[in-house]
Amino acid sequence: MPGIILATVFVTFPFIARELIPLMQAQGNEEEQAAIVLGATGWQTFWHVTLPNIKWGLIYGVILCNARAMGEFGAVSVVSGHIRGQTNTMPLHVEVLYNEYQSVAAFAVASLLALLALVTLVIKSVVEWRHERELKAAAELPPENPNARLAPAVS
Repeated sequence: MPGIILATVFVTFPFIARELIPLMQAQGNEEEQAAIVLGATGWQTFWHVTLPNIKWGLIYGVILCNARAMGEFGAVSVVSGHIRGQTNTMPLHVEVLYNEYQSVAAFAVASLLALLALVTLVIKSVVEWRHERELKAAAELPPENPNARLAPAVS
């Protein structure tokens, strides 16, 4: 079982990295440096500055990672040993059932995988919709004028 998890992580985690690396490079590290200068610890900086900035990219990467992990066949097939009830994943189970000429059962498991793929697409669409809504709400906010707080009130 640890081999299956390791193979799946090795194959799927690049989907998260592919989303986060360009996002973090584009954002820079000025906010993190400012937090550290103001006295935040590494964990405080991560939880209160970095994570909110990369939240949507991380969620999207996890969704892609999950979609790939659900259908992973090759790497898992190599390391699993095909032990029924212990190391069989759903894609491997479809193959076993199909090779044993149990086409109805194989179709049922494949249909369940297809349903999980549709659920993943719905979750992905909801995440994209919420992200777009958040971006529109942020764009509608008036820009903050730092001089407004410093100027004396005129009556």
